[in-house]
Amino acid sequence: MSIESPTPEELQHMLEQTKQQKSYQADQQGNPLTSYMRQPQIYIKLPSGGKYWREGSLNYPSNGELPVLSMSTKDELILKSPDALINGQGVVDVIHHCMPDIKDAWEMPIVDVDTILIAIRIASYGENMDYSTACPKCTAINEYEIDLKQFLDMPVDVASYDETITYQDLNLKIKPQNYRSVNASSLDIFEQQRLVTLVDNENLDADEKQAKFNEIFKKMTELTVRNITGSIEYIEMPDGNRVANKEYIDDFVANSDRSVFDDLRKRQEKINNSFPDKSVNTTCPECNHAYTVPFTFDQANFFESAS
Repeated sequence: MSIESPTPEELQHMLEQTKQQKSYQADQQGNPLTSYMRQPQIYIKLPSGGKYWREGSLNYPSNGELPVLSMSTKDELILKSPDALINGQGVVDVIHHCMPDIKDAWEMPIVDVDTILIAIRIASYGENMDYSTACPKCTAINEYEIDLKQFLDMPVDVASYDETITYQDLNLKIKPQNYRSVNASSLDIFEQQRLVTLVDNENLDADEKQAKFNEIFKKMTELTVRNITGSIEYIEMPDGNRVANKEYIDDFVANSDRSVFDDLRKRQEKINNSFPDKSVNTTCPECNHAYTVPFTFDQANFFESAS
């Protein structure tokens, strides 16, 4: 910011943040303890830039910066509930409480999820997080701190979502899946994996087990196809008409040449590979072996480690 006086852009930024802070206090008007309640700790910009959110699910500020409040005791208790974490409701509830501009976190595009969770963690516990890993060479357990802000500052390229896929004279427009779809898919996959374990432990003859495994495999295949087709926003016809009906789109992909599915899968892989690598480079203090650890955001331990 300018030392002598703020620029028009800086002044607008200050006014926007002041307006946001006042709006959070409005619901507590009349409470003499309002000034002691949680206030925004940081402000973030979403990788999506507010795109891909369903209308009404996000109150996007004009300056593009969303305030983030720290978690409350209630939020921490929610995140300690296994059921709330597994079905995703706990994460959604905490996001609503810590980021009031997000009205329906189930609708957040997957490209924004990591940024939102990291921001809430930073607002609640600070930028550093304790992390432990086993050295792949000597198996020693190494503990160190990770600066989470480095992940928050990583740019996310979403330009590939604006590129259409052409099939004959059709144009397929893709989009990031929302948290609701991704969470539902994760639950389905978890259930199928659980069934595999159950079937393997059941006292069934070889033919019965094979039949059950075939059913599970069929279901897993359907889930894979559903995950890919779920990224299609619409299919544009030669006359400009756009087909967005999910049943029509699923039917089209299931009954089209395999090249359609392959092109969709390759595009999704390209997008996934364009996301910033959140790996951490470290050196084992015991044997001096240098190795890379993929940093994962597991809601079950991502917040618990600081509690």
